[in-house]
Amino acid sequence: MERLFADVILPLAIAPLTFEVEEELWSHIGVGSGVSVPLGENKLYTGIVCRLHHNTPPYKRIRTIGSIVRSEPLAGLTQLALWEWMADYYMCTVGEIMRAALPSLLKPSAKSDDLFEERVFSLGREQMVHLAPSIRTEEELNRALDGLLPRRKAQYAAMMEFCDKIGVENLFEGSVPRSSLGASLPVVAKLVEGGLLDTFTRERTPHYRSAQLCHSTTLSPAQERALEEVRSSFEHHSTVLLHGITSSGKTELYIRLADEALRRGESVLYLLPEVALTQQLIARLREAFGEGLVVYHSGLTARARTEMYIKLSRSEGGEIVVGTRSAILLPLNNLGLIIVDEEHDRSFKQEDPAPRFSARDVAVWMAGRQGCHTLLGSATPSLESYHNARRGRYGYVWLGERYGAGSLPSVTISDTIKSAGRGERHGHLSKEMRDAINGAIAQGSQVMLFQNRRGFAPYIECPSCGWSARCPHCGVTLTYYKKGNKLRCNLCGHSEEAPLKCPACHEGEPLPQGFGTEKIEEQMAELYPSARIARLDGDIAASPSRMRAVIADFESGHTDILIGTQMITKGFDFAGVSVVGVLNADNLLSRPDFRAEERTFQTIVQIAGRAGRSQHKGHTIVQTAQPDNHTIIQAARFDYEAMAECQLADRESFGYPPFTRLVQITLRHNSPEMVYHGARALADRLRKVIPHGVSDAHAPAVSHIADTYIMQIMVRIDRATNPATVKSLILHTLKEFARDKIFRRITTSVNVDPQ
Repeated sequence: MERLFADVILPLAIAPLTFEVEEELWSHIGVGSGVSVPLGENKLYTGIVCRLHHNTPPYKRIRTIGSIVRSEPLAGLTQLALWEWMADYYMCTVGEIMRAALPSLLKPSAKSDDLFEERVFSLGREQMVHLAPSIRTEEELNRALDGLLPRRKAQYAAMMEFCDKIGVENLFEGSVPRSSLGASLPVVAKLVEGGLLDTFTRERTPHYRSAQLCHSTTLSPAQERALEEVRSSFEHHSTVLLHGITSSGKTELYIRLADEALRRGESVLYLLPEVALTQQLIARLREAFGEGLVVYHSGLTARARTEMYIKLSRSEGGEIVVGTRSAILLPLNNLGLIIVDEEHDRSFKQEDPAPRFSARDVAVWMAGRQGCHTLLGSATPSLESYHNARRGRYGYVWLGERYGAGSLPSVTISDTIKSAGRGERHGHLSKEMRDAINGAIAQGSQVMLFQNRRGFAPYIECPSCGWSARCPHCGVTLTYYKKGNKLRCNLCGHSEEAPLKCPACHEGEPLPQGFGTEKIEEQMAELYPSARIARLDGDIAASPSRMRAVIADFESGHTDILIGTQMITKGFDFAGVSVVGVLNADNLLSRPDFRAEERTFQTIVQIAGRAGRSQHKGHTIVQTAQPDNHTIIQAARFDYEAMAECQLADRESFGYPPFTRLVQITLRHNSPEMVYHGARALADRLRKVIPHGVSDAHAPAVSHIADTYIMQIMVRIDRATNPATVKSLILHTLKEFARDKIFRRITTSVNVDPQ
């Protein structure tokens, strides 16, 4: 007798496993079905069927599928195709993709059948109301309604409300949730008893209002031209790069294009780097699309994410979903447009845990393979996207005018060394910076100050012997926080009291070195005692309510000076800001990363772009000890093309992306000797099968975190080499390495296209 088998994806870092399908399930199971399967001695997992076949697997013991978890597929064919591509490209398992894609409540596991059944997610039941079967014509309905008057006015009102909610076209076939009616339970019960209404129960379905354009602003001539160019580019390219300067009105173009897709019955996915920091934008999108806007992010409850997933999987299209990188894995049907706003932002790349994917790059693949369009937008595009546009792989549209009365701010480069030599520095502010802030405060406008270090000082140091406090668990200095006189590690969270005397020489008194946002906040309070000052950094953002309050106060004008880290560069539109200060551009340039200059340019241009967005003429001051640095000069001139030409030439000369592809292999172990020897051995093994492009094993800038030591190997794949072949060789070598008795306790991970 023929037997049926199913290959099942499990939310684990393993390849799909094969199970037998018992005959009574044959007519109910299909590709995408959610099933319960036994694994190990006594555990049941939720899996997804990815293939049905009649090939007996080469297992000693063939186990059977326990049950079908849901009557509808947990993943459609389009999703499964995406998962398979992601697993192949990012060198992970499709199970890891499933684990990231499905909300936690849709993948229960348990040690018994009964417990598993209890954990299977249910939307709950709801009572539905419809016309009684005896009423099939308008004449019969009108006669029944007339019979309620004049004595049964409450029942008559309930019937009229029912008819209004259900609509004329669905009157005799449709139903509405009992909870949507304002009538009391006894009134509805009387109508059922009188033969006018009938009820039944069904699984509760999440409801979202349909999205449609409610409000939009008038486009400028420059925006009109750019919009038409985007439409035209989409006729020839699945992906288009919209390169628009800060405050040029890119968002309004996104809104118009989204509306066009919705009118075609298509779904729209709008990706943002961080939802928590872009509440202004979400409020604007809600104004444009009403309550039909769906927002998806990690801050939602598990139940809310699950209900949204089910709703979207059942829909035929027509939604607009705004979310962070994880939203790219949602089951959006009839997807027509993906918008990746601030496409250059590193937040679109997941570094840990697997799958280590880029939502931007996944969106580009989806556009090329699944028939939708992807629009990448930024004032400072990533060099990879710009290079692809220049090569003709993407369409390219330039929007070079600010919307309305705003103009690009003037930028002053302030030489911190000369300023100190002339005695013009006051604390950490140059004369140019102080003069600009004084002018803004006098005019009643606002100031933003950027310093990419949180805490009071990056470290403390003994003036006698040079000792500095380091984390006992990580390879970094401890950040000093003046409040509470604390030292804290921003990697593992270790905290300790700051010593009054040096623990090394017992003579010197360790002093704070450098400056962070806390120190700037204290200094600004001394210089401007009447100004209202706030801080927005990782410590404030740890409390979402505090972060929202800080942003709301600054937006409403209740704060005069906002001091912050990288997060204040992201997507904010504050009309009252006239002055922006970059307090130390050098710590951006000094990062040990081939992308350091590109990201320095992006950061300066993005933060400078917060100024002068309304009638206030903007002014940005960049403090640096390297005033002749070409990247800082290019940023001061907003000269993206010059920066791109310079950086792309360097990247091509030295063999960096976008002219090569990188695969980063990371090894971790609690013994520094073990991870060092393991990394060297692995590098040697890789060179035997990949003759060119394998780097020496090396420790990263932070060599250990939380008592775990780290080594890395970089594999560079040039354009003439087939990436799939190299990746296959890497995976094969890693499997052999994992079987080595000496090194099998070393943890390895692979990051394709590391950021």
